[in-house]
Amino acid sequence: METAIQTRLQMAMEVRDSLEITHTADYLNFLKCYFRAFSAILYQITKPQSVDNPEHKLRNIVVEILNRLPHSEVLRPFVQDLLKVAMHVLTSDNEENGLICIRIIFDLLRNFRPSLENDVQPFLDFVCKIYQNFRLTVSHFFENGDVAAAAAAAAASVSSNSSTFGSFGGEDAKLMDMSDQVGPPTAYIGAGQLNPSTRSFKIVTETPLVVMFLFQLYSRLVQTNIPQLLPLMVVAISVPGPEKVPPHLKSHFTELKGAQVKTVSFLTYLLKSFADYIRPHEESICKSIVNLLVTCSDSVSIRKELLVALKHVLGTDFKRGLFPLIDTLLEERVLVGTGRACFETLRPLAYSLLAELVHHVRSDLSLSQLSRIIYLFSSNMHDASLSLGIHTTCARLMLNLVEPIFEKGIDKSSMDEARVLLGRILDAFVGKFNTFKHTIPQVLKFRCYCLSEFLWIHF
Repeated sequence: METAIQTRLQMAMEVRDSLEITHTADYLNFLKCYFRAFSAILYQITKPQSVDNPEHKLRNIVVEILNRLPHSEVLRPFVQDLLKVAMHVLTSDNEENGLICIRIIFDLLRNFRPSLENDVQPFLDFVCKIYQNFRLTVSHFFENGDVAAAAAAAAASVSSNSSTFGSFGGEDAKLMDMSDQVGPPTAYIGAGQLNPSTRSFKIVTETPLVVMFLFQLYSRLVQTNIPQLLPLMVVAISVPGPEKVPPHLKSHFTELKGAQVKTVSFLTYLLKSFADYIRPHEESICKSIVNLLVTCSDSVSIRKELLVALKHVLGTDFKRGLFPLIDTLLEERVLVGTGRACFETLRPLAYSLLAELVHHVRSDLSLSQLSRIIYLFSSNMHDASLSLGIHTTCARLMLNLVEPIFEKGIDKSSMDEARVLLGRILDAFVGKFNTFKHTIPQVLKFRCYCLSEFLWIHF
């Protein structure tokens, strides 16, 4: 059996390396000769594998070949069968092959619409299933820390004995309930081992974009799927994950937060078009967004996407759910993270969003909150590393705080505190004018120099 797999693997590699034939007039003959063979390999000859072995490599190369097929009219007679093959692999195989199949499915649905409308529902059912199992997936990776640490020490022996591992057999070959898969002995994915696609944060990360595309393309799917999918997504983004992450699980933790942030982006996409569906979950979604800012790793791309989602929320009536969370958002480590790259890259966007949020709630803020805000934005107004646009935003916000501060002075104690805050705002502006005193002449001198150079060159 192993010899046969090796032979087929070698042949598949040769086919992959000569795939330029699909861009010639022989493309149809290629499909007639090979498509049935590829389907047989994925359906019958091989089984989904839990380790990186020759049988997995064979399946992976076949899936890669199917992904690289040109989506021309020549492929149209094979499209439905190809979609079924991709769905079969996605729902039963490991995440490496599943990720490729998501690309196959997305490209087919994009290039051969609307003829595939009746074949879309199985994919949406799969998405519902992985979100339904999301909490159990988190438990699988993170709630068996002691067992995971012990398994980490045995990772080398796991990879050396990969031939003794069976494939995903029986129930594992189906889209099944995750409770059958979750257990302490498998809490750690060692070297050479592969997650099933039904238990993969990477798969969850990729699916919202496809679902968004399908909802745009087939509006009738919204009415039947949103009521089922939306609550599952809301629950998924609220799963906190572990408070302390062992070093060997940091990559899984980053994948977890990436999957949750992609889901948040999808939910914020629904805000304007499907507000009635979102409204019951307004408070939960806003809390989850802020909790993700608190817990997600210092990845610039993940945190930026989260801030963009926050921006979408601020552009709708759902921003009310953020008002009670203003104290948390006033913490710089929450807003921009602690990493240097995040600090340097995300501050302009983060403080613009915070200024907008503060503007909406300025009348409801306490004097202690206003004090924190004045300190934060006056500091930013004097920060030379921030752009002039951010300085202007900070100045405008502090001017808008003058009236709310004045109105807070209802007794002697609060009047004294309000007077101090107004004095700090005035001091910030005086300090900024003092900076202008030195910088404006330099700017004017530089502009005069540039103008003289321009005139000298052109005239």
